[in-house]
Amino acid sequence: MRPEYARLAGLQGSITIIGAAITYFVVTPLTAKSFAYGGSVALVGTLFLSWRLSQGERRENLGAEWYVRQAYRTAIERFAGVIFLLALGFQLLKLAPLWTLSGFIIGQSAWLVVPAWARLRTGLDKTENENK
Repeated sequence: MRPEYARLAGLQGSITIIGAAITYFVVTPLTAKSFAYGGSVALVGTLFLSWRLSQGERRENLGAEWYVRQAYRTAIERFAGVIFLLALGFQLLKLAPLWTLSGFIIGQSAWLVVPAWARLRTGLDKTENENK
């Protein structure tokens, strides 16, 4: 797994655990379970993308058309998987929909934080090198 995906998965897992703990103490245990499930669905999507990326890196150069087809296929599979897992949580597990979606959205927000954090860190590294 690439380091950036490992950081992203770690951040998503941390956000999910912290958010579930807060909702457990502030709201109810059911909402914490729902929040944790939603965050876990976001984490599963990230791990799926990481797996697909590693599959593509192991292949030799198969041409742009193959890579575009794989990108579309991965997007469709991820979308269908997320819908299936969320529907499973709503219908079969009887989780609170608002808190399940909240956990999913907060988990997905890590995709916004990690690139900004990496740019900020890179900018700080450049500043430190200039000061030396």
